Amino acid sequence: MFAATQLRRVLAIGSVLVTTGTLGIVGVAQPAAATVAVLNATVDCLNVNYSGDTRDWYPWSLQVYTSPPSSAPNLVAVPATHAFQFTKTLPDGATSVGITTQCSSGHYPYGDFSGTAGITGIPAGTTAITASVACSTAPVSPGPWLTTCSLQSVSFS
Repeated sequence: MFAATQLRRVLAIGSVLVTTGTLGIVGVAQPAAATVAVLNATVDCLNVNYSGDTRDWYPWSLQVYTSPPSSAPNLVAVPATHAFQFTKTLPDGATSVGITTQCSSGHYPYGDFSGTAGITGIPAGTTAITASVACSTAPVSPGPWLTTCSLQSVSFS
């Protein structure tokens, strides 16, 4: 009997705490919406192989890395230059972005290595970033084909 009474009291107190905590959370002021930046970028493989090997025409295995992490962008081909363009909404609070890609594929036996270009120090309050990345690939003898990328231009607004 005593144990049952104590159990009811504990459950009643727990119920009050949960209700009070829930009401307290609802009553807390929400922070103002953070500024979210949108990245508009073009990634171009400069040394396109026009000999018919289309594996080197467009960047491939293109990834965008942010902190905090986010999903991959949707790519739009630019046939005139064999580049890819994309627009990506960056996660709230992102201060840097890395763009990784390859401009070669299928080289045997050593393989192909990706190149990376980065944007760091994104200013607070930035709503749009426009960037251009240029990449090229070459064999490292004896060894893999290596893609190197560099940031050609970047602007913040």
